[in-house]
Amino acid sequence: MLILAMDFRSRLREEIEYSGMLYKEVAAKAGITKRTMDSYVGAQGSMPSADIAVRLAQVLGVSVEYLVTGEGADSKPSRKEQHILSCLKKLPDYEQNALEQYIETLSNHHDHQL
Repeated sequence: MLILAMDFRSRLREEIEYSGMLYKEVAAKAGITKRTMDSYVGAQGSMPSADIAVRLAQVLGVSVEYLVTGEGADSKPSRKEQHILSCLKKLPDYEQNALEQYIETLSNHHDHQL
């Protein structure tokens, strides 16, 4: 599973993007106004109340824990992760192995830069 340093606002924006819905569509399905949604995805990145976070997670098909922390045993992969896995499964084993080695190299390089 890919783990990126992101916050609630970034994860929410990413999940909305991968859902293919507009912010106003997600807001309507979650029962909040577009202005309220803008406060969560905008520059100030305010945090919603627990009940609104639950509704947003349900609309987007992810767990609240994932939206809030980026983690969680019960959270399913993000849509980006699902897409990457879907593409990966289409590749032959030797290409999957090469990509695995490349990702490990990138990860190790990133770890050493921190």
